[in-house]
Amino acid sequence: MTYRERREAKAARLREWAEKRQQKADAGFRVGEDLRGDTAFWTQPGRIPERDRIHRAHERAFEHAEKAQQMQARATGIEAQAAHAIYSDDEDAAERLEVRIAELEQERDRKKYINAEIRKGPRWSDRISPPLTDTERRELETWASMGRLGFGDISNITASIKHNRDRLAALRAERGTKTS
Repeated sequence: MTYRERREAKAARLREWAEKRQQKADAGFRVGEDLRGDTAFWTQPGRIPERDRIHRAHERAFEHAEKAQQMQARATGIEAQAAHAIYSDDEDAAERLEVRIAELEQERDRKKYINAEIRKGPRWSDRISPPLTDTERRELETWASMGRLGFGDISNITASIKHNRDRLAALRAERGTKTS
């Protein structure tokens, strides 16, 4: 069983557990339904054991519902991570790493180009071809709000490229394929 399959199985188990917890919560909320409109039962003073039992059942139901929601959130997170992740035991891991490296290099080169145009002086946005995307514009505004003109995360992208290249080389060495 691959790592991806184990992660997907865990997400499925979490969803099953969440469903069972939600069923318990629904059953707990139904306790005392026959007394829902009985104003005298709910408002008379003093301690009534039946009323206490209903309150405890509802408290447990809230706990079950909260736990079900947490399990659903964990399952969603695991599935989102698995959708984006490249696991070493994936059949197409090498190809996907190559694509990721190419995308990161393209992003780094684009940001370096934009930074160079910014350093050339005013009206830099007119010189950029193709024009800035909305995402690039928002990111530049974020960097500007921190007092930096241009993109400041190029070294992080370069480190990601190196990490993925090292990972690709290790993967190819493990599988005995040639490096390019």
